[in-house]
Amino acid sequence: MRPLTHFVLIIFLVSPLAYGDDACGGKVACAAIAVKHEVVRYVRDAKSLATAPLHWDRQAWQRFGEGTAVVVALYATDKQMSDRVAQQRSSSTDQFAKTLTPFGGHRALEISALMILTGAGIHDDTLRDAGRDSLQSELFAAGIVTPLLKSAFGRARPIQNEGSHSFHPFDTHFESFPSGHATNAFAFATAVAGHYDGWVVPTIVYTVASGVAVSRVNDHVHFASDVVAGALIGHAVAKGILARHIGKHLAWQATPLIDRKTMGMMFTIGPARR
Repeated sequence: MRPLTHFVLIIFLVSPLAYGDDACGGKVACAAIAVKHEVVRYVRDAKSLATAPLHWDRQAWQRFGEGTAVVVALYATDKQMSDRVAQQRSSSTDQFAKTLTPFGGHRALEISALMILTGAGIHDDTLRDAGRDSLQSELFAAGIVTPLLKSAFGRARPIQNEGSHSFHPFDTHFESFPSGHATNAFAFATAVAGHYDGWVVPTIVYTVASGVAVSRVNDHVHFASDVVAGALIGHAVAKGILARHIGKHLAWQATPLIDRKTMGMMFTIGPARR
C-alpha cells in the first residue's frame, strides 16, 4: 500500500473520533459530518500552506534563507560526512537505526492515530488535537511536498555509489533528496511539541526525530543534506498547521558543526522569534 493511501485511510478511520455524537443524531450521522469537516479542514489548510510564501514577511524569508544555507553548506561536505559515518558504523549504530527508523514512517502514523483515539476516549483535547495536527502535518509534508521534491531532484542515494552530485530528475530510481523519513519524523515532532508547554514533550519527540535523521545517514540511504532538508520541510509544514489551529510558535534550528576531526549537527529548540 502506498504511503499516501495509508494517510487517507487513517484519516477517514479516525476523523469521526475528533467529534462528539451528542448533537448530530447518532454515530453514523456524526461520522459522516466528521469526515466532511475533516476534508474541509484539510482543503483549507492545504490552500493556506500553498499560498503562504506569497504572504511571508522579511523575517520569514530570512528563516527560509538560513535553512537553505544550512542545506547548501552540508551539501558541500556530504561526501566527506558520508564516508566518516561509514567508517564509524557498527552493529550498535545499526541496531540504533533499526529501532528508530520506523518512527519516521508507519510508526509515526500509528502513534498519531493512537493519540486521536486515546484523546477522544479519555476526553483529553490536547492529546487528541496533537494527534490530529501531527497526522495532517505528516500528510502534507511527507505525503505530498517531499515526494514531489524527490521526483524533481532525482538525487542518487549514497548506497547507489554515484557520488554526492548525481541527479536524475523525474527518475523514480533516484529519490534521496529530501529524506521522507526525516520529513515525517520532524512533522510529527513539531506538531506534537506545539501542543505542550514545558520542555519534556518537545525534548522527547525532537530527540526521536533527530535519531531518525541520524539513522538514515548511518544506513547509507541518505546524505546529511537530505535529512536536514527533510527535517526543515517537516518542521515548516507543521508550524504552518499549528499557526492555523492554535497559534503556537516553536522554533527548531539545525546548525552544522564541521572541523578537521568532527562532523555533526547541533539542534536547538525554543520559542520562535516574533
